Amino acid sequence: MVNQPPSPLKAKVSPGHPFFDLIEEAYRVFDYSRPVSTEVCHCCMDEEIEVDFFNPPIRQLPLEYVRDWYFAAYDPQTGVAKATWAYLLPRLLEILATDEDLAGIGLEVSLRRFDTGNPKNWSTKEWAVLDRFQRMFLQHRIEHTKDFLDDAVCMFRLGGWPLDDLTNQLKAAPSATLAARLWNDWCAGCAPGRENIWVTAFWEGADSTEILDFYTSDALYEKMEALALDDNTDPELAAKASAVASMMRP
Repeated sequence: MVNQPPSPLKAKVSPGHPFFDLIEEAYRVFDYSRPVSTEVCHCCMDEEIEVDFFNPPIRQLPLEYVRDWYFAAYDPQTGVAKATWAYLLPRLLEILATDEDLAGIGLEVSLRRFDTGNPKNWSTKEWAVLDRFQRMFLQHRIEHTKDFLDDAVCMFRLGGWPLDDLTNQLKAAPSATLAARLWNDWCAGCAPGRENIWVTAFWEGADSTEILDFYTSDALYEKMEALALDDNTDPELAAKASAVASMMRP
């Protein structure tokens, strides 16, 4: 019987990818020892995957293994130990950089198993990688993908990043880019009158109110209104900015 060649490893970034250098740095910096436990519920993981989970080199950890690990329950009170989380982080960041989901229930929970966004938990070099990844990913989500921006903001907030820092990054985005992004999230494909400010259901506690307050804030409204009224704005973009502004002031 002829052995079938192994399937190509999914969710890998190659040279030339915008995140390639950063992911390579992540693998160098987060060079942690291989853990001995997955730290998730044994009955939740596929038995064969659990047994083999730490056998592949971290760079070769299959996407299917990672998703099975995310499917398994963990203790929300204690989370996952830093040593285990840090070992997995380079591969997790790489998968996110390819726009693949880690968890089947949503992007938002991707970084919440450890207080990832707290710089006190990391060395200077480790935090430099994480901070740069967060900013690059959010910028990429604003500029390039069709996936909801709010989902990514929520992911980083649930991962421990301060909400004010995240919304300040959105405010700093070019008006034209942000208007196109918000129009895509709130208006594209909707029947007239059915447009809606997209806020993911994963927001927790006061954050759910604060993020909606941001999306309807005077500062953001004025940014969209100024773009819509600027004679130099492309008419199509001006219409999108106007539609976004009207969502903030119905």
